[in-house]
Amino acid sequence: MAAIRAVFTPFKSRIDEDQVLMTALSSHNMTLLQGVLEKEFVPHLPLLKDQNTPVDQQAKKNLSRAFSAYALQKICEISSVDAAAAVVDDFDDFGIDAIFYHGSSETLYVVQGKLKASESFSQDEANAFCQGVRRLIKQDFTGFNGHVLGRQADIEGALEACSHIQLVIAHTGSRISNHAETAINDLLNDDDHGEERLKKAVIDYDSARVVGGLQDGQAYPRVDATLTLHDWASSLTPRKSYFGLMKIADLVRLHERHGKALYAKNIRVFLGQTTEVNRSIRDTLATKPADFMYLNNGVTALCEQIDPKNGSRLAKKFKVSGLSVINWAQTIASSARYAAENAGADISAASVMVTLIKSDADEAFGKAVTRARNHQNPVLLANFAALDDQQERLRRELAYLNIHYAYKAEGPDNALDPTRIRIDEAAQALALLQSDPRYVVWLKKEPAQLLDTESPAYRDLFSRSLTGIQLANAVRALRYVQSRMLTEARAANGQERLTYKHGGYALGFILVKRIRQAIVGASLIDEAKLPTELGAPFDQARQALWGAVQPKTAVKGPLAIFRNQTDAVPLLRDVMIAHYGLAADPAIAPLQAKVAPTDPYPQKSLFDFLSAKAPQIGNIT
Repeated sequence: MAAIRAVFTPFKSRIDEDQVLMTALSSHNMTLLQGVLEKEFVPHLPLLKDQNTPVDQQAKKNLSRAFSAYALQKICEISSVDAAAAVVDDFDDFGIDAIFYHGSSETLYVVQGKLKASESFSQDEANAFCQGVRRLIKQDFTGFNGHVLGRQADIEGALEACSHIQLVIAHTGSRISNHAETAINDLLNDDDHGEERLKKAVIDYDSARVVGGLQDGQAYPRVDATLTLHDWASSLTPRKSYFGLMKIADLVRLHERHGKALYAKNIRVFLGQTTEVNRSIRDTLATKPADFMYLNNGVTALCEQIDPKNGSRLAKKFKVSGLSVINWAQTIASSARYAAENAGADISAASVMVTLIKSDADEAFGKAVTRARNHQNPVLLANFAALDDQQERLRRELAYLNIHYAYKAEGPDNALDPTRIRIDEAAQALALLQSDPRYVVWLKKEPAQLLDTESPAYRDLFSRSLTGIQLANAVRALRYVQSRMLTEARAANGQERLTYKHGGYALGFILVKRIRQAIVGASLIDEAKLPTELGAPFDQARQALWGAVQPKTAVKGPLAIFRNQTDAVPLLRDVMIAHYGLAADPAIAPLQAKVAPTDPYPQKSLFDFLSAKAPQIGNIT
């Protein structure tokens, strides 16, 4: 448990600067947390004693009870079932919400949880908790609810056996109030209760740790393994590194055991069997496995720790922890696929050069090595977005929503899965949310720059404030617009058909502003509601767009219009003003006339105004 104690800071007096930095759990993360509590903890909770309470109140209470179990699971690294079984919270209690004895550390955990992001942990809650703790350590069970009384013998046994009593305050508000902190510190520093095993540092499981727990919950598991290198050599400076040959069969077993976790820090996962390089890998294994090492540039892996074990220069074992293959995922995955499909094939003669480098894959050096060593299959600039930590954060958040976020290049196996979102699709959808009309032109002319991690456009789209729910909502809006435009294009002819074929981003840019509040909220858009609620507005915007494009087609085709900033930006301006009903707004003319040399594009203030004034459509979540 030493590692657990190191994770959580002691409960101590805070200075005002620290209080300013504390924030309540965001509505987005509260949505994710409640989903986890409902799915993983509520089904395993002890039943509430009063089953006559209204169902909605029971559901709300159970979410609150489950939060205490969630904190216990993360702190003690136990199962959700065991954590839920430790809950003693009910409608009537002494402020103690969970009691759990951790045998290996001889620690009795006593938890109070508060699942309310809008409120700080109050003095009344602290007083109730302290009263319960005082009674508990005196083994006075008078007044406790049935959950505590039902476990009285076990709790008494834990109190006798434990070496430590650890208090935990789990909360999603911005802070523990000063008065609450005083009440708890009075308990910790009170010698009258005579319990020296009561630890002086309370675990403050706050909103930041809740978010960390959510992220960890969808992280790929760490890969620890023992590898055998043949004919190996080493370099201990400036980075500890080992080089040697490794049997393809051993790498295949690693792949089978760890799957995607083995490539968690790579910029791509398996691209499928149809690429030329991957076909060559399979052919070599089939026809001349002994030549494999000569025809392959090798595998590079970063390791948090590398410990040489027994062996000689001919063959030596290395215990590695935090292993991540950062290139040649194709080599290993293709070999594994070949071995699975050809069970009788002998690939024992096949080896590959492996480089093990001691480095955290998340640090700058690890990312630089990853970028430099990925060049066997054709690499697009967009592939390196996989090195952006924000992309992995979004993947984990979307996983809670049962959405697979393919921010790394991968094979076509799941291409038609509606729960799959590609990173390029995400960039397109997020671009429609921006006020800057140049995104419409970029999407038609040079969309690759939106996934260039060095570009301002990429940083605007994939900001730290972007949430998984917002990304999913933006994509759902984009898909609706694209589907409708495809239908309209099939039904139209001539220049009107081309307008709908090439004007999807333009219309999306105009229409998506009208559901911006729903997109940036904390609830998923209900795709089934979009046809009903957006149907008429879509038709109005479509007709307005065609009305604006039609006069221009005498000179240029629709594709040329949407690819040209000089044509597209005024067109978007005029359609937005008309569709939003702002033609008579007195602010329009001054904003159109405004010239600000420092603006990144003409009429920035006008487009900001138009985007903010778009009439909102509701009832889509």
